[in-house]
Amino acid sequence: MGGPSHVVPENDPPPVPYAPSPPVGFDNPIPTYPGSSGYNPFENPSGYPSDYGTDDPYLTPAQYNALYPSSCPPVYPTGYPVQGYQYPPYQQPPPPPQQEQTQEILQRLDRVEHEANETKKKHNSFLKGLASLIKGKKK
Repeated sequence: MGGPSHVVPENDPPPVPYAPSPPVGFDNPIPTYPGSSGYNPFENPSGYPSDYGTDDPYLTPAQYNALYPSSCPPVYPTGYPVQGYQYPPYQQPPPPPQQEQTQEILQRLDRVEHEANETKKKHNSFLKGLASLIKGKKK
C-alpha cells in the first residue's frame, strides 16, 4: 500500500563510449595512384564525351530555324537596318504659345487670384466672429 499508484519502469541507457568508433575499413591503408605506366596521353581524362563541345551552339538553332520557320513575325519590324541601331531623326520642340494665348492665360490667372483673395477675406471675417463668440464678446 505505500507504493506509487503507477509504476514507471526505469530506463537504463547503454553506457556511452569515451572515444568514437573508427569508420568501417579504417585499418585498410590509403589506396595509391597507379604509376606513370598506367597513364595514356591519348585517352580522354576529362570524363566528358570526346565529341562534347565540338558542335557550334549557334549553328544548330540556325539550321533548325531554316528547316522550320516560325509563324511569328520577325523580331525587328522597326524599319531600321538589322546591322545596328540607328537613332531616329531629331524632332523639333513644339513652338512656344503665341501672344494671344499668353494674354488669355494671364487674364485667367488674375481672375483666379482675385477670387482666392475674396474667399480669404470672407473666411477671416467668419473666423473673427467665431472667436469673439467663443470668448463671449458680443458684436
